[in-house]
Amino acid sequence: MNNNTINNTINNTINNAVVIGAGSMGAGIATLLANAGIKVTLLDRHSGEVSDPDRLAEAGVERQLQRGAFYLPEFASRITTGNITDDAGALAQADWIIEAVFEDLQVKHDSFRLIDQYRAPDTIISSNTSTIPLAELTEGTGEEFRKNFAIVHFFNPPTTMRLVELVTGPLTSDSTRSRLIQTIEQQLGKSVLECRDTPGFIANRIGNLWMAAGARTALDHGVPIELADALFSRPFEVPRTGIFGLFDYIGLQLVPGIWGSLTDALPEEDAYHRFSVTDHPLFTGLLERGLTGRTGPSGFYRGREEVVTPEFTYRAKQTITDPAAQHTTARDIMDTDSPGGRFARDTFLETLIYCCETSPEIADTVEDIDLAMQLGYGWKKGPFALADDIGLEHLASMLGDRIPELFQLALDNNGFYPAPGITLSTEGSPTAVHQRDGVITATALKQQGRIIFANDGGTVTLLDDGTALLDLDTPLNSCTREALELIAQTGREGHSQGIRALVIGNDESRAFCAGADLSTLARAAEDGDAHAAADLFRIGRESFEALLHAEFPVVAAVRGVALGGGAEMLLHCDVAVVHADSRIGFPERTVGLIPAWGGTARTIERLEQAAKKNPVNQTFQLFMDARSFSSAFEAQSFGLLRDRDTIIMSSDHVLAQALTVARRLAPGYHPAPTVYLTLPDPGQLQTPSGDFSTNDMIIADALKNLLSVPGGQRISAEELGSHEATSAGEVIILPSNVERASHMARTRKPLKN
Repeated sequence: MNNNTINNTINNTINNAVVIGAGSMGAGIATLLANAGIKVTLLDRHSGEVSDPDRLAEAGVERQLQRGAFYLPEFASRITTGNITDDAGALAQADWIIEAVFEDLQVKHDSFRLIDQYRAPDTIISSNTSTIPLAELTEGTGEEFRKNFAIVHFFNPPTTMRLVELVTGPLTSDSTRSRLIQTIEQQLGKSVLECRDTPGFIANRIGNLWMAAGARTALDHGVPIELADALFSRPFEVPRTGIFGLFDYIGLQLVPGIWGSLTDALPEEDAYHRFSVTDHPLFTGLLERGLTGRTGPSGFYRGREEVVTPEFTYRAKQTITDPAAQHTTARDIMDTDSPGGRFARDTFLETLIYCCETSPEIADTVEDIDLAMQLGYGWKKGPFALADDIGLEHLASMLGDRIPELFQLALDNNGFYPAPGITLSTEGSPTAVHQRDGVITATALKQQGRIIFANDGGTVTLLDDGTALLDLDTPLNSCTREALELIAQTGREGHSQGIRALVIGNDESRAFCAGADLSTLARAAEDGDAHAAADLFRIGRESFEALLHAEFPVVAAVRGVALGGGAEMLLHCDVAVVHADSRIGFPERTVGLIPAWGGTARTIERLEQAAKKNPVNQTFQLFMDARSFSSAFEAQSFGLLRDRDTIIMSSDHVLAQALTVARRLAPGYHPAPTVYLTLPDPGQLQTPSGDFSTNDMIIADALKNLLSVPGGQRISAEELGSHEATSAGEVIILPSNVERASHMARTRKPLKN
């Protein structure tokens, strides 16, 4: 019976944790730990109510449930709530104690004294502070406490933000540091960035300066807020909120505490003083009126179509006419001599100069700064990598006589990233990029092995031990005809080429496989030939069956999406290693289709194996819902993933774990036997619930005919798959479904006709 535990092969170093502080961060950290299978005690102050002393901690968990932060609601039961007055004894059982109270040094010191009174020897203690230096935090603590202490700074919300900054002190033991890195990266699935004990560490030091510089540059030069956000967003490959939208998202109530504390901690010559937002009239006026952005009724924006005025009323967004907005790349925008172009140029150059000038103080390599901005602020590339893309010589002409020393060293070394796998230290010398423990990439595997099969759809690389990697090379690893041919060839001929175990995986974090190639589907629909369309579906089904009946185990390394044909490919693998955040589902109805590559039979098979009630009815409803599961745990709870499948928290470790599982399965492997399924009489199939159109019900009728037999009947999965391809070919050529398939291929959005 599926119990929704994390069945991974990584050694768990933390089994029990205590979090002190049940505010947004503390409760979020507790939720993250619970999602990872760790037992958590969440403590806050005594509520003062005799009947409900734990109300503050309970409220923290309830907020997380309301936000949908738990992979499954029942995971909240892994958290025990309490208060520090009555339940401090729980500290003695903890492997890790996390202080997440508000940013008041005295309150933190009080918490540490309580922890020191109860903690067991070698229990790890950490603070989630983002503003208080480690030396001040540990003042008055003993050597034994400091040996086990570090700052572990999670980003908000902890359940979704990947970045965790780690600051260790001079007495922090190597064991504490290594256990924290392994726990955070492998158990919790985050990316650790080791930082120096400097104000704001790395991400907030750079990210907050970028936001402040952008905001002040726009406001001081009269650049409209919506223009500033339109320019310094997608063209620079940063989140579409832009700068003012990000202030609203974070919450303007945080500006005095975060930006103010950084400004106070830094010397007068630091750029924070030049780009102060804490005393700008628009910022202070919004705060005085409670207009804090997402956390209030409005902020810089009210809804999506209105922008604040200097008088604190709201106006409609202006039509953007600035010439810079005609361009789509950062370089072209910065080259435009217009208010918008000058704003974007000045904002990026000020940010880049600040990165160059502060990086020797705060980081070891320029890669550290780029990673902080990627993982903490959602930039696709960090400022240094973006500078390389724009062109250093080109930027040098813009900088004029303001070229920082590190920028000049990058010019001398042919870039901040002079060669693949090489970056610059913050002193300007070439150095290898950081290699994370336990992370393997498809790129590295292909360099180690030899290619035995290849076409335009991808490659199959054989390693010396007989393990092979099938890596699709299509947009989002979609299944083109060439990709399907490669899959079929691998399943049928791989054993003769020396394959003992196969992993299907790649370096595309967004998708294991996004399904059938939409343009191919659209052409099949538009041609109007049911037999030709069915032939396309037959090729896909036979390719996946070749995997299923291969003479070696096949392991799916799943992260990102596995939708439609991607989900069907997953279901034809012996075992899957799945990132917890993966989205698995069958959206075929929205494309004017039904699952056509064996998904029907394999879904029913999985639900029967999981002893689910009415597996055919549940399959019918699943396909008509056309939804994707929000997490691997939800897919496992439904029955689509099995107990023997492995769910892990770290996306970056999926491929390495899949290789481990594949090698373990290889000795004595035998292909799966033929599976027989029981299809009900049509009268036993329940009409799916939902708001369906007439066209949807045509698809439902096709599914009903596929999933039922008069009088009921046992049928092989292969035979059902053959019927599936024929039925799909008939469905997709219907005019309304031709419209759906063509619209999806053209717009990547479903047509609700």
